[in-house]
Amino acid sequence: MGISDCVQGMAAEYLASPKGQEMIRSYLSSPEGKATIDAYLATPAGQEMARLLLTRALDSLDLPSELKAAIRIALDGKV
Repeated sequence: MGISDCVQGMAAEYLASPKGQEMIRSYLSSPEGKATIDAYLATPAGQEMARLLLTRALDSLDLPSELKAAIRIALDGKV
């Protein structure tokens, strides 16, 4: 296990903690965080990541299956 693996593990552990999650939430709610997300979502990689996250989030939402299916079709169609 190299130093890079160790640093990545520590970062992942922090981000999974309540304090790390609050830090992420706070940053994403800030004007700078919103601008960063908007800039990323304007890229092809950002669009792909957004679709992946939306699909995963959709699985855990308590919505009617018909609505989930319609949202999936819209995401697949790149609406």
